[in-house]
Amino acid sequence: MVKLRILFAILLIFLVFFTASGEDSAGISYNDLLSELGAEGFWDPVLGKGVIVKDGNMAGFSVNADYFLFDDGSAQLISPPYIGEGGLFFQDNALKILESYFSVPDNIPHFKIGAILIDPGHGGKDPGAVGEYTLNGKKYRCVEKDVVLDCSTKIYRKLKEKYPDKAIMMTRTGDTYPSLEDRVEMANNISLKQDEAIIYVSVHANSSFSKTAKGYEVWYLSQDYRRNLVDESDIETKEILPILNNMMEEEFTMESILIAKFILDGLTEQVGDLSPSRGLKEENWFVVRNARMPSVLIELGFVSNEEEGRLLNSEDYLQKCADGIYNGVVKFIDYFEHSRGFTSIE
Repeated sequence: MVKLRILFAILLIFLVFFTASGEDSAGISYNDLLSELGAEGFWDPVLGKGVIVKDGNMAGFSVNADYFLFDDGSAQLISPPYIGEGGLFFQDNALKILESYFSVPDNIPHFKIGAILIDPGHGGKDPGAVGEYTLNGKKYRCVEKDVVLDCSTKIYRKLKEKYPDKAIMMTRTGDTYPSLEDRVEMANNISLKQDEAIIYVSVHANSSFSKTAKGYEVWYLSQDYRRNLVDESDIETKEILPILNNMMEEEFTMESILIAKFILDGLTEQVGDLSPSRGLKEENWFVVRNARMPSVLIELGFVSNEEEGRLLNSEDYLQKCADGIYNGVVKFIDYFEHSRGFTSIE
């Protein structure tokens, strides 16, 4: 049977041939577009990607890309947004398309997050990064594997209490060493219902040759990295496989950006001026690029920095980090489950 995602891919092909873009104009600024729509948005000028959100529904876009990707799995051709004097601009047809999409009654079945996998990095024979600091004349060690397990366990307990109906899991619960392949295999083999999705949150601590480096950051997969997300055996029409795979990549990127942003905001709110935010970043980390789901990797801080090493060995500070990450995950879930929701892989 043809999968639901294939229908959306066919819809995309249909749009390529039959959507009229209309006359281009001088355009409308991104901020004015949001104001006209009564919507919120997130735009990263470095990555060239962004999202527009209204009433829980979302449209993703990229600079110079000629389509919106919507959270019901469909796409719509537009005149590409561009960088002009004063910032980001859209052509007028973008406003009309978004007004039409956001005005559609929300009668599409919602999807939900069925599982959350928390991945404390390293463990067992692999300590991860190790730092030292002095407190009251005594030397202490700050070990990444212990820090991230403590923080991840705190996150796990809060999520478990908040969502008793969801599968909340950890890749390790003690000082064990699951390999990177083990972690990814666990994530990709979690069973989900047809209307469920999963997110992957990997927790780490940083280190640097520079003892002054400090701060927390959240990573997601580089938008330039290509991966195969669709099993060819599930696709009856091989010709649309590349289109379908590209759409899924875009969906996961959009979701990962939102998760990363919500977590970064949550950390900033909890940590305050105790540690600086180093922002959102993208990289092809093994677990992020091989997990077939929206995924992020968090660096809590630098164990190589004495001040931050003391913080990361503090229960109070790790609780702040855990609360910030938890709040970010909850905010994303609230958004996802009140939107039309992306379709699942099955």
